[in-house]
Amino acid sequence: MINAYCPFFGRLSFAQHARGFIRALNRITAVGLIPFRAAKGAVDDEVREMLARGRTPDLRQPGLSIGAIYDLPRAAGAWRIGFTVWETTRLPPAHMAALRELDEVWTPSSWGRRVLIDSGLAEERVRVVPEGVDPDVFRPCSGRRGSNGPFRFLCVGRWSIRKGVDELVRAFSEEFAPHEDVELVLHCAFAGDTGADLPARIAKAAPAAHAPIVPSGPRAQPEMAALYQSCDAFVLPTRGEGWGLPIVEAMACGLPVITTGYSAPADYLDEAIAYPLRVAKLEDVNAPAYDRGAGQWALPDFAHLRALMRHVFENREEARAKGARAAETVRRDWTWARAAETAYALLCDRIVHA
Repeated sequence: MINAYCPFFGRLSFAQHARGFIRALNRITAVGLIPFRAAKGAVDDEVREMLARGRTPDLRQPGLSIGAIYDLPRAAGAWRIGFTVWETTRLPPAHMAALRELDEVWTPSSWGRRVLIDSGLAEERVRVVPEGVDPDVFRPCSGRRGSNGPFRFLCVGRWSIRKGVDELVRAFSEEFAPHEDVELVLHCAFAGDTGADLPARIAKAAPAAHAPIVPSGPRAQPEMAALYQSCDAFVLPTRGEGWGLPIVEAMACGLPVITTGYSAPADYLDEAIAYPLRVAKLEDVNAPAYDRGAGQWALPDFAHLRALMRHVFENREEARAKGARAAETVRRDWTWARAAETAYALLCDRIVHA
């Protein structure tokens, strides 16, 4: 059995990660679920069984904690593992102190592993376990996308400096004129926001005349799959990703993806299945959410971003073909089932079979 400590219930990306990964792992070996917060509504039979096991954790077994770094030391067990992400080239001392309390740290990408090692963790304590998607939820739509209405670019990611949403809005508004049959859909509210302030943010970031930019409010996971399926391409000029769950979700839905070819996404996309956005340079991190000394992240080439959006808009058959190859790649390599198999292989010598 595995003792799993995580934010299982909620909307944030760590909760999505926990639900997908823990369910898949539970189908390989029994999991005792110890959520950071209680469920607010009904749960299904699988979750009910995991919660029942989690009421009396078996401390002879491994303890696995998923979530923000400061939550990871909650793991209890004979072998304590933390599974987390980071987005810049250096972790602050307080984060490293929390990670050093653990026996092992998992992170989803080879880039993330190198960041943890360069920040001071011993190589033998850092393992790569990817994230994934549920391909039965996130899958290409059956109809031909883009046959009706404008060509739709979609961005999914909290409106922040790291995600580059301001620059995306500016680049789109400068590239596409009001008369062109194209629009940008922004699913970019802050956590806890209703999205009501998105029009004001868009107006501030964009010139007066541009093709439509459409705000999108909060949605449940099945509704998110439908949103991806209703669009023609995905775009995210991120400065750095610990994994990039919306990027993989978009790929799973068959969207051609434009995103920065740096950090964790470099592990799972290339020019054969996506449109990697060039990096102009690495720059020092200067953002309110990060402490001083957080190292660097990428500055995307925003002229290249405009060129890629124009290329995808004007070369739709090529873009659809890349999206189809991306969906096949995700279904083969980047599912929660594959992630759980990788984790179980690492856990096998730690599990006590009573």
